Amino acid sequence: MIAVSPLRGYANFQTSSLIGFIAYFFLTSVCLKKFKSKLATWQILIGVIIGLWILQLPMRIIYFEATLISLPDSLIHTLGIICGFLCWRLKSPLNILTTFLGCLIAVFMFYQGYDYWFHKLNFGTFTGKVEAYNLPAKFEAFGEQKNLITEKDLNNKIVLLDFWYTRCGVCFEKFPQVQAVYSKYKNDSSVMILAVNKPIEEDKPNQAFNDIREEGHSFPVVITKDEYLAERFGVKGYPTTFVINTNGQIIYKGDIEGAVKMVDELKRNNL
Repeated sequence: MIAVSPLRGYANFQTSSLIGFIAYFFLTSVCLKKFKSKLATWQILIGVIIGLWILQLPMRIIYFEATLISLPDSLIHTLGIICGFLCWRLKSPLNILTTFLGCLIAVFMFYQGYDYWFHKLNFGTFTGKVEAYNLPAKFEAFGEQKNLITEKDLNNKIVLLDFWYTRCGVCFEKFPQVQAVYSKYKNDSSVMILAVNKPIEEDKPNQAFNDIREEGHSFPVVITKDEYLAERFGVKGYPTTFVINTNGQIIYKGDIEGAVKMVDELKRNNL
């Protein structure tokens, strides 16, 4: 039997999936050609699949949640093996069609599929759109001038809430997008953009405000009155962005990119 390690490395999972699909497709074809006189084709197929999964299946079972992020990578590699097998076994044009469909799936994962998968793991949905629901907790936060902002201030507005904390590097990487959407709608009274800071023990007084201003951003920053407000909103990782419609209901939970699109969509539809 053939034992091969899962293809890893390169820039990211997208690249690994696409290259792995191609590599395992041709590996399967080579193995079928080389061993067809000694083994049945289905035995060669099983051998290559076992070679792919034998090293990683135990780890995936033991550390199931931790390895979910790379699961599509292994599935696309397996798809490459199956497509290589079917391309060998089927007659034209079925073999061409099978290969084409497999390539489409691999290319989709490269360009968009992984984004959906990461979003699902991080936020619970593939796109961020959720069935409208009321705020899960009372919203209270202090602004830069120590003014208290509550859900009453959110009434009849399209609201974007970007939850973050001061030690979150990814949050700061995403802030230019928060700034961009704020700059776009800062003169529109029907839209409110708030960077909602979760206070942590290491924070110095006014650090949340100072950090944002030092980065050159001008969007409004608030610090939650309840230190567990983010958890009550269902935030499990940072940053997490919510969009609230004019009825005061959450309709989006996910990354800032999708949130910006949702705000734009609501404005276009006058919702």
